Amino acid sequence: MLLRCTILIVLFFSTAALAAPFNEDEFEQLRTEIRSASSQSPFQAIITTEELLIRHSGKLTTRQKIRLLYGKAWFQIQTDDIHGAISTLSQCKKMSIDVSDPTILFSYHSLTAGALTRMGLYERALESYLESYKLAALMDTELFLRQTENNIGNVYLKLGRFEDAKTYFQRFYQDAKARDLPQQMGVGLNNLGEAYFGLEQYQKALALHLESLNLREQHNLTYHSSWSHHNLGKTYLALEELELAGQHLAAAIKIRQQSNAIADSIGPQIDAIKIKIMQKSYRDVESQLRKIIALSDEHSRLQEETQAYQLLVDYFKQVQDWKSALETSKPLMQSKFDYLQGQAEIGVAFYSAQMNLAIKERDIAKLTQENVLHQINTQAAREQLIVVLIAAAIITLLTVFFVRRIKSKNQTLTETLENLKATQKQLLESEKMSAMTTLVSGMAHQINTPLGLVVTSASCLEDKLKEIRELLTVKKLSASQLTIFLEEASEMLAMTANNSTRAADLIAQFKMIAANLDSSEAVDFEVFAYLTERCELLAQSFEQDINLTVFGNPVHAHSHPEIVLKVVAQLVNNSCAHGFTARSPGKINIDVEEEDEYVVITYQDNGIGISEEDQLHMFDPFYTSQLGQGKLGLGLNIAYNSVVQILKGEISYEHQSSGAKFIVRFPKKLQ
Repeated sequence: MLLRCTILIVLFFSTAALAAPFNEDEFEQLRTEIRSASSQSPFQAIITTEELLIRHSGKLTTRQKIRLLYGKAWFQIQTDDIHGAISTLSQCKKMSIDVSDPTILFSYHSLTAGALTRMGLYERALESYLESYKLAALMDTELFLRQTENNIGNVYLKLGRFEDAKTYFQRFYQDAKARDLPQQMGVGLNNLGEAYFGLEQYQKALALHLESLNLREQHNLTYHSSWSHHNLGKTYLALEELELAGQHLAAAIKIRQQSNAIADSIGPQIDAIKIKIMQKSYRDVESQLRKIIALSDEHSRLQEETQAYQLLVDYFKQVQDWKSALETSKPLMQSKFDYLQGQAEIGVAFYSAQMNLAIKERDIAKLTQENVLHQINTQAAREQLIVVLIAAAIITLLTVFFVRRIKSKNQTLTETLENLKATQKQLLESEKMSAMTTLVSGMAHQINTPLGLVVTSASCLEDKLKEIRELLTVKKLSASQLTIFLEEASEMLAMTANNSTRAADLIAQFKMIAANLDSSEAVDFEVFAYLTERCELLAQSFEQDINLTVFGNPVHAHSHPEIVLKVVAQLVNNSCAHGFTARSPGKINIDVEEEDEYVVITYQDNGIGISEEDQLHMFDPFYTSQLGQGKLGLGLNIAYNSVVQILKGEISYEHQSSGAKFIVRFPKKLQ
């Protein structure tokens, strides 16, 4: 027995020694190893970080793991793996719950903003930077605060808010100057130059960029000087001093290529080609642009790829090569679409991660609350038990009996409640997926037709153009053939324009599905008088002959009158489209009443009514009884979202033997 205990003690202390966490010096050695890998490539740094996390999982503290993962996320951003970066940051946010260090949360928001900025989601990035700014203000050092201000200034720069950007850059530069930090001073001067460039104060921008370049060259900040050269090239280009612009752009390209920053050299290469086109020096312009496009595609630089395609189209137009311009427009539009699609996917991934984190935090809060309540109940039971034991043995036995019985029932109820919660969660997820599937398939079905017609007309026009070109080449093109071609081309272009407009209109209607529809501030208004005044004009806006009557009593409300009118308009439109197909004139009665603290609007028409089958789905998006007749099935869904999400009320349908009857009920005072 003694030998067994001795062995167990030795094993315990051996395990504890092996699992002792890294100190800061040991952890810094791991980071040095990662930095060494990053000098080869960011991809190698990611692989090295993942290997170290697996190899030293037992010895790394939670804080150290998060710091390594933040480094991995940074390298993922540098390699344009934004999806991976968002996923890594989400993992860090979950782990940070157990860490009280504010710099951890600061880094999370800063890196998230960096990832969003990389994809051009500047508004979302600004929200994250502002969160990190709040945290930086609570820290002891101002370094984080000024760096965040510089980051916010960069986002404002991308958004075109140059005056706001200038204010933040000025603060960052003055702080760096007071601390005598040459690298940060160079960044501040460079960013201020970009702000003045955006304000079209080119001479001021030029002076700042020259000062930044001199400072960086004095302190051997060679790679950083490439940004000064690039901005000087753009500034001289704006001043139409093309020779100086070309010299600085060439310097920027050379430095970045020598620094193995190939992707960052794409921007100045595009600007250099702009100079050649401005000088009408067209030699090798097309081949150089195609190389840049290939390079942008290789490094997943969709924004630069789009710029290069656009410049190529402009070049073809300038040399009047219309066919090449038209052919290049296709990959240009595809590049723009890929860029926008990437933005949308990152936005969805970001908000999905945020939602999952919120759910996790809510669950943890619930568990913590239940644990506290359990501890309180346990303590109370103990104190009660002591009192009962002192009072009498019999009372003690009875108390123990009832406590056990209550615990048993509580346990049963707790298990039942957990099962109900799990079932509820599964049902909610199922409903979400079903709604999302319906919404996406409906949108795709509706938009597919006009876009298909646009593609078809464009393809036909291209074939006709090829045919005319061939006739023109062999000099067999007659005047009548040219006339026919022009007429057919006009028809195809008209078809393209009409269907593009139709697609745009469809998208505008899709936007109205959103629950958070734009609405003005709630105001005081009298519902009966408002509807009486507006509905007369509303009835005249429809082609069908309808008699619309508003009656009832005056009801004062503090809400959104334009939303109330929009709901009524959707119901009237539904009656005209579906209810009055075989009846004219149609009759519509709108009754306005007050019921306690609610406004009740009863809408009734004398149309054909709604079948019981259609009643089950009439508020669903894209559900219509006139499929294939140009109806989208969005009207009642928009009305439902407007009442429920904005007016904070409810809308219901009462089945009638004839006609349709809707009841809209919303609070008189919107909170």
